[in-house]
Amino acid sequence: MNKSKNRNKNLGSDKGLKGKFRQMQQLKQMQDEMKKTRAALAKEVVTVVSSGGQIEIEVTGDQRIQNINIASELIDDINSDKLGQMLVESVNEAIERSQALAASKLEELTSGLGLGFPGL
Repeated sequence: MNKSKNRNKNLGSDKGLKGKFRQMQQLKQMQDEMKKTRAALAKEVVTVVSSGGQIEIEVTGDQRIQNINIASELIDDINSDKLGQMLVESVNEAIERSQALAASKLEELTSGLGLGFPGL
């Protein structure tokens, strides 16, 4: 009989069934918010202008390259190896900025839920 009394006590405590249910609700809420945040990130665009304004790269918040513009003067005045290296550097910078944007948005989301998951 003592065991059933203990079970009933645990049902009402934050450490019992209600507490677990509350955590599950919070996790579901976080999943829903993360889906919304990812969808919003896909619509945001980060633009990087480099090489003295001769290369412009647009990448979305979900790290998809949208556009690359190269000034015609650059194409005329440079060899393909150097142009390739400049593009690699510019694309990497655009992706890093996009990742920082995504990390910032996701950090805002998870910190507001109070779930106690450090680093999320």
